[in-house]
Amino acid sequence: MTDHVQLPHARVEEIRDLLARLVIGPADDTEARELLAAARTALTDLLNDRDDLVRANAEVCEDLAAWTGAL
Repeated sequence: MTDHVQLPHARVEEIRDLLARLVIGPADDTEARELLAAARTALTDLLNDRDDLVRANAEVCEDLAAWTGAL
């Protein structure tokens, strides 16, 4: 089974703070570009974390099925 390293709590908080900044909106074009770059990175992190969780879940389901004899 592959060990999953979830997003650190601090990174999740950074992403939540980013969401709050996106709700408020950028003050100018420079801040808009910075927010866009930060949002792109956050989305990448979140999607990678989701993909890792889906893979880990599938592995656990296979292990459970093999253990119970259902597979």
